[in-house]
Amino acid sequence: LGYQHIFWFYSHPAVYIMILPGFGIISEIISVMSRKPIFGYRLMAISLLGILVLGFSVWAHHMFVAGMADWLRVPMMISTLLIAVPTGVKVFSWLATLWEGKIHLNTPMLFALGFVSMFVIGGLSGIYLAAVPIDIHASDTYFIVAHIHYVLFGGSVFTIFAGIYYWFPKMTGRMYNERLGKLHFWITFIAFNVTFFPMHWVGLVGMPRRVADYAGTFGALNMVVTIASFALGASVIIFAFNIITSWVRGPLAGSNPWRAMTIEWQVTSPPPVFNFEEIPQVVGGPYEYGVPGAKHAVLKGGSLQEARV
Repeated sequence: LGYQHIFWFYSHPAVYIMILPGFGIISEIISVMSRKPIFGYRLMAISLLGILVLGFSVWAHHMFVAGMADWLRVPMMISTLLIAVPTGVKVFSWLATLWEGKIHLNTPMLFALGFVSMFVIGGLSGIYLAAVPIDIHASDTYFIVAHIHYVLFGGSVFTIFAGIYYWFPKMTGRMYNERLGKLHFWITFIAFNVTFFPMHWVGLVGMPRRVADYAGTFGALNMVVTIASFALGASVIIFAFNIITSWVRGPLAGSNPWRAMTIEWQVTSPPPVFNFEEIPQVVGGPYEYGVPGAKHAVLKGGSLQEARV
C-alpha cells in the first residue's frame, strides 16, 4: 500500500506534465487562427498555477479500492473534484476566444478544436471517477481505459499534431499539404472516437481491464474497437508521408504564413543562425489581434509585426 502511495504521488502529476505543454500550444493556435486575443489571459496563467498545486493532492483517488484508510477517501475526492475548476477555466477561455472570431479551419486549428472536444469528454468522465461511489464500481474496468485515453491521447497527441503542423513552416521553410493534413485529422478524430468511446459502455457493464479474455457478449463491440484502432494507427502513415514529402518538395511557406505576432515568425523560414542583429524589446502582448496599432516587440530599426485581423 505504501508503494502505491509513492507511485501515484509521482505518476498522477506526471499526467499533467504531459498535458500542460499542450495547453500552451493550443492557446497559441486558437488565438492566432481566431484572430483574437486570448480571453482571460491572466486567469489562464493563474489556473495553470492552480493545476500545479492541486496536481500533487489528488493521487489517492487511484486507490479508493486499494484498502487505504477510509478517512482519506473524502478529502481526496474533494481535491480531485476541485482540479476541475482550473481546467474548466482554460476550456472556457478557449471557447470564449473562439466566440465571434475570424476562425481559419486549417489543419492546426482542426487538431486544436479536436483537442478541446476530446479533453472535455475526458474531463467529464474524470469528474464521475472522482466520486467514491462511482469509482468503486468503475475501477479497473474499461471505463478507466476510455477516460485516460481521452485525457492523454486526446489531450497530448492531438496537441503534438497541432503543434507540428503549426510550426512546420517555420522549421522547414515549406508548407505541408493541406488536403493530406485535413485527411489525417478526420481519420484520426473519427477512428479515435470509435475506438475509445465504446469502452465507456463496456466498462460500465462490467468488462475488466488487464484481463486477456472477456465475455462473448462484448465480442461485437470489441471487433468494432479493434478495426477502428487499426484505422487510427494507419492515419499516422498519412501524417508521416505528408511531413516527409512536404519537407523535401513542399511549396515555400514564407516567413509568416499564419500572420502571427510572436517573435519567431518575424524572421525568415527556416530561421537563420543569427535571427536578429539586436535583442527585440517586448512592448505589448503577443496575441493582440484586432487591436489597432498593437505591437508585440520593436527593434531600433522599426517595429516587428503589428496586430492584424
